Amino acid sequence: MCFAMSVHAAPVITTIAEEPFAYAGGVSIGGLNGGSGWSAAWTAGARQHRTNATSLTLLGLSSSGGKLVDNGNAVNVSVNARTLPMQSSGVVFVQFLAQFGTQSGLGTPQIRLFNSVTGSNAAAVGNNGRCGSPVFALFGPDLVTGPCSAVALSSLNVIVLRIDYTATSTSMWVLPDFSGFDYLNPPTPSAVYAGLAVPFDTVQVVTRAPALLDELRIFTVAAAPAQPTPVPFMSWTALILLSGLVGLLGWRRAGIFRA
Repeated sequence: MCFAMSVHAAPVITTIAEEPFAYAGGVSIGGLNGGSGWSAAWTAGARQHRTNATSLTLLGLSSSGGKLVDNGNAVNVSVNARTLPMQSSGVVFVQFLAQFGTQSGLGTPQIRLFNSVTGSNAAAVGNNGRCGSPVFALFGPDLVTGPCSAVALSSLNVIVLRIDYTATSTSMWVLPDFSGFDYLNPPTPSAVYAGLAVPFDTVQVVTRAPALLDELRIFTVAAAPAQPTPVPFMSWTALILLSGLVGLLGWRRAGIFRA
């Protein structure tokens, strides 16, 4: 015999596109087509990012493959982009590991979410010299400066964007430690851009050296339904024997049986 009780499983994560940069080191990213879920290979800009065979590592976050680097100079801008299916509904997460330099300006460093249909930048993460110091910030359409965090661009962090198209809001977490992060019940964001939730189908990486990027992912998260889990109790035979024993003890106390 058994009965069932409901237990809640871990959240269900559905990957839309991901790029672990699992390439040989020292080659230009333009034309490379690794990862999954993307609509096309990386585009080639006039000045490109390159690959490095060693991945970035952060406590609490699994990483594999290599990473993307800008090892040119602090003046020239590197630009590469990659397309994916249009994102415009529900709640979409954009996540990546990043470590930039101590400078910001000339529209860098930024990870931009671009809308190829309208031909405009939907949003961006990074900086462009507008926060007063080189810290991670959010930017709205046409790269209008939004809220700034207090986390330096030069430190290694995992950046998590939660784009809520229903509530029309974008939240950003910039975390040096990803241990225990709960997508469904996250801690207080590093910055929130109310009114920002613009459709996008392209991720652009726009930086000057030095810049490191890794584990780029776009995905959705849903709560797993509670599943009834059978909990063994005892067999019918054992239950009958136990009932008989209880009955005998009761009769004995009543004086029906004498020792």
